[in-house]
Amino acid sequence: MNEEMPLFVPTLNKQGYAAPYLDPFSLKFTEYADGQFLEIGAAFGYATMKALESGAKVIANDMDIRHLEHIKEAAGKFGYTEVETLAAEFPYELNFPPKSFKKILISRVLHFFSGEKIKSSLQQVHDWLEPNGELYVVCETTFLTNWLSFIPEYEKRKAEGAEFPGEIDNPKHWEKSWSDNLPEFVHWLDKESLSKLFEEAGFEIVEVDYINRKGQFPDSLLLDGRESVGIIGKRK
Repeated sequence: MNEEMPLFVPTLNKQGYAAPYLDPFSLKFTEYADGQFLEIGAAFGYATMKALESGAKVIANDMDIRHLEHIKEAAGKFGYTEVETLAAEFPYELNFPPKSFKKILISRVLHFFSGEKIKSSLQQVHDWLEPNGELYVVCETTFLTNWLSFIPEYEKRKAEGAEFPGEIDNPKHWEKSWSDNLPEFVHWLDKESLSKLFEEAGFEIVEVDYINRKGQFPDSLLLDGRESVGIIGKRK
C-alpha cells in the first residue's frame, strides 16, 4: 500500500470525503463485464480508474466539473480512452434511455439523500440497467466513533419503528470533528433499511453486508467493523 496516499480526500464541493482505497463492493463493480458502466458521484474517480484498468467502458458522473477534470487528466496519463465524463446532479439532471448499463456504482452518495429521495432514485436507476444488470451501492452507517453520540438516538428511532431512523438534519449537533465538510443533511443506513429500499425498487438482492473499514478509513473513526454498508442488486 502506498503510504503517501491519504485515507480520506475532502471533496471539492463539501459533499463529504472520497476514499482512495476501494471497499469490496466497489471493487466488484470495477471487474470487467461486457457493456457500458456508470459511476454516479464519482468524485476523483478511484473506482472509475480501476474499472478502466480492467478494460471496461465507463461514464463517470459528478456534479462538480473539477472532479471530472481530474478524472480526464488521470485517464489520459494512463492512456485510457473508454471513459466519458458527465457533469450533472443526480438524480435530477441525469437522464438515460432504459437498459443502458451493465453495471452502475453509487458509492457514498445516497447517504446524503432523504429516504424518499433514495426511493425515487433507485427506481430511476433500475430502469437504466439492462436485464440482469447490477447496481452497487455503498453508504455510511452510524457505527463510527465520531457518531457515537447519535447511536442511542438511532436505536431509539429504530425501536419505535421509524422508516428512516438515520436521517439527520443537524449533523453538527451530533458530530464535532469531521462535519465541516458535510452538507446540512445526512442519512446513515444499515443492512435492513438498504435491503428494504432495494426490494421496494424491484431489485433482486445479490449481496448485502457491512464493510469493515480497517485500512480504508482513519483508525480513529473505526468502531466495530460496521462502518459502512454495501449492497448489490440485480435487475430481474
